[in-house]
Amino acid sequence: MAAPPSAEVEMKECFDLFDRDADGKIEAKQLGEVLRSLGQILIEKDVAELRKEVVGDLVAFDKFKELASRKPRQPEKQSKALMQAFEVFDKSGIGQVDMSELEHVVTSMGEKLSAQEFQDICKAAGLAPSGSVEYRQVVDKVIKA
Repeated sequence: MAAPPSAEVEMKECFDLFDRDADGKIEAKQLGEVLRSLGQILIEKDVAELRKEVVGDLVAFDKFKELASRKPRQPEKQSKALMQAFEVFDKSGIGQVDMSELEHVVTSMGEKLSAQEFQDICKAAGLAPSGSVEYRQVVDKVIKA
């Protein structure tokens, strides 16, 4: 399935950001990170399945485009999944999550972020690194990114 022209342009721009030496290839170990930068929500199992199709340690843009096109962004589905994840941590059911608790979760469970990565994400999203945040706002920012 071919990606629409606008999606292909976005893929190429994202790919080029990770193609540090401008040789038209990214490292295979970066595949998950690059796909997530396109807004795809992937777990490591998904990435491992895709990596099985990569021959060698490098991925050319054409192969990347093929892999990225298999799981296009689905904003509604992604929004729902993120809302469900946040609701797990919304103990009071008021649509808010404590930022220190969120930081603890994302830096210590599953595919961990570093504390610095969490702070950088908060800054980029315009979120205060402490206090409570309405997670609907976070989801909206992530989906629109």
